[in-house]
This record gives sequence, structure tokens and C-alpha cells, in this order.
Amino acid sequence: MKNVTVVGTSHIAPDSVRKVRETILAEKPDIVAVELDHARMHTLFSKEKPRAGFAAIRAMGITGFTFFVIARFLQQRLGKAIGAVPGEDMKAAVEIARQNGIRVALIDQPLGTTMRNLSRIGLKEKLKLVSDFFLGITGLEREKAVVDISKVPDSSFITHAMKILKERYPKMHKALVSDRNEHMAKALAIMAETEPNARIVAVVGAGHEKEITGILKRRI
Repeated sequence: MKNVTVVGTSHIAPDSVRKVRETILAEKPDIVAVELDHARMHTLFSKEKPRAGFAAIRAMGITGFTFFVIARFLQQRLGKAIGAVPGEDMKAAVEIARQNGIRVALIDQPLGTTMRNLSRIGLKEKLKLVSDFFLGITGLEREKAVVDISKVPDSSFITHAMKILKERYPKMHKALVSDRNEHMAKALAIMAETEPNARIVAVVGAGHEKEITGILKRRI
């Protein structure tokens, strides 16, 4: 881990942009790795709004596509509420890297693969997800602490949220979190092993930070 720094961010928190900027400028890495694939990178920097059609449904599967649309809608609503644009943390990481002549590495699993895996979850889990979405039975509503969505949530809240997701929706957690963590950690480990003198800053969602760091500690 001596040459890899993992930075956990919130995709809608303005505070994340500051955190990303400060870390990259302080570490002066040779590589900035981001939680993006080529398709999401293109969408992030494209001025055209992504169009949802039959091609997207075929690529992602019905469940995956539905989850993608809902997640994007919620992220945009939350971002609008606090005056932030979803994905600004990743965009800032890429822009700061480019401005300073630093290589950018895209380490996330292809979005289509993630969504197809999500579409394969069982009917029972799908029904539970729909029920919880409308009734709000996730366990998080019982938390008395108020979460400031303009900042990256603290580690205890993230750990609790990931625990609930894994216990209540195990296959969804595998598709959205565990599989991607393995993919991203493997990409980082390969970079660290093939370029042992290169300093790497990896910018990922806060929910991925702990597990990716743990995998890297075992592999590097």
C-alpha cells in the first residue's frame, strides 16, 4: 500500500471535490485512478444527455436498467438539493490530473456488466427491494444522526449502510459492491506491481474505500 492512496468520496458532495483536489496536489501521483469505465467517462464529459432506449435495456437487463434510471434520478435530485452535480468528484479528479500532466486510469468494471449482474438477482430480492423502496424499510431511517449530504459520510455510517445492504440484499451487494471492489482492487494491484515506483491515487466512492483498501493490503 506504500505507493497507493485510496480516497473515498461522495458522488454528490461538494466537499468531495475539495478533498480530491487537495489529495492529488499533495501526493503528486504518477497515476490518478478513478471509479469510472469508458462509457461513464464519456457520459461525464459529454454535453449530450444520455438517451435511454431498447439498446440500453438489452445491454443492462430490465432490472439493471430500472435500477440505473432510479439511481440516476435520486442522485440528480439530491445533487440539486445541495447545489451539486452528480459525478463532480470523478470529473474533478480527471481534470486535475490532466491539468498537471498526470496519467488517468479507468478502473471500474464496465457498467453493462454490473447492470447485467444486477438483473440476475432472484425474484424474492427484487420484490424486497421494491417494497423497501416505497415503504422505506431499510433500517437507515432508524438512525438518529443527521447525515450532511454535502459532505462525505463518516466511516461508521458507511459501514452501517454497507452492512444493511449486504444483509438485506446479498446478491445486489455482490453485483454493485463486492464484484466491483474486486475488479478495482485487482486493477490497482496490477498497476502497483508492474510499476512499483509509481505513486497512485485512487478516487472511489466512500462505500468502496474500506474493502478495496483491505484487498490491496492482502495483495500488495
